[in-house]
Amino acid sequence: MKNVLLLTMEMIPSAILCGRVPLTVLADRGEIDFRWLCPDDVRTADLEWADVLVFVRSDDAMSLRVAKVARRAGKYNIYVMDDDLLNIPEGLASSEHYRRQETKTLIRQIMGECACFLTPSRNLLRKYGPEFGRAERIEEPAAARPAARERREGPVRIGFAGSMDRTGDVEAILSGALRRVLQEYPGRVTAEFFGARPALADELTLLHIPYRKSYEEYVGTMETLQWDFALAPMPDTAFHRCKHYNKYIEYASYGIPGIYSDVEPYRWAVRDGENGLLCPNTEEAWYGAMKRLIEDPALREELSRAALSEAETIYSPESAAEPWSRVISAVDAARSREKSVRYFNLVRLWEKIAHVFWKIGQYKWKTPYYVARKLWRMVSGKR
Repeated sequence: MKNVLLLTMEMIPSAILCGRVPLTVLADRGEIDFRWLCPDDVRTADLEWADVLVFVRSDDAMSLRVAKVARRAGKYNIYVMDDDLLNIPEGLASSEHYRRQETKTLIRQIMGECACFLTPSRNLLRKYGPEFGRAERIEEPAAARPAARERREGPVRIGFAGSMDRTGDVEAILSGALRRVLQEYPGRVTAEFFGARPALADELTLLHIPYRKSYEEYVGTMETLQWDFALAPMPDTAFHRCKHYNKYIEYASYGIPGIYSDVEPYRWAVRDGENGLLCPNTEEAWYGAMKRLIEDPALREELSRAALSEAETIYSPESAAEPWSRVISAVDAARSREKSVRYFNLVRLWEKIAHVFWKIGQYKWKTPYYVARKLWRMVSGKR
């Protein structure tokens, strides 16, 4: 049995869907033993135990230190990326962090310590995969156990779920068409926003549900929403083409039919008129697509059944675990235990001491700072 250590600063949705869920499936099957740790909490015993280390969107100095020690000890390092972190555009909550050269350098260095690259994006696989010894596309599984929706009476409810970062997409792509639809069907149609809060929501006094930071709370809220169909706009940019169609999988797992921008990556999952609707990013096209689903409840049911069926099969956690199983089964566990990592705790202790000297040197005493920096470079092998 292989021992797998998942490393991420927080158990964010990316780490859950691109790591914890499929690895838990393998652990339940008895194929692996699986643990999750924050890089700052890793100790020598953890590295001695692990055969495989999985770095999900890692961009911190401690992850780099862990990756280096693990690689030198013969461990098998995997880097998982679900966004083009090296090319984050301006205007997002995370833009300032990811656009720093220091962050980009750390990501590149951690990737350089990894033998395998896994991503749900076809474009990221083509872009970064050739830099690794092995690269495979993984799938993000359905967010919750799929469940059919109950029919209900009342107005047609149109929904949108997404973080505050998506507010701009809603306003640029959806607002005009959605305003027209709501004005055309007064009392018969309503709209709700979960997370993003466009100006339209306040203008027309639409229901807004604050975003849930906890993924479990997010899933729990989605399960309570009774949307007749949902919207998934996406700009057509190089960055967005490297994203995943996870919003389709998310809506599908709740049996919610959706309208999706006719761009990559949605074109890879959505078949227009079969499991959802693909829509060009024009006001007229979105207006027409929404009217079509408002007026045709039978089509909504057909799209819901098809999407739900896919969530139960090709996007199930069990299916998502298969590429992970192939990669991990090929790891040579004996090789991962050839070399010792017993000095890792000493390296961690020295890092803390050096950091204290660095802090002091920033303000008062320069000599200890320079001594600490010189010693640190000697210990780490840097020149």
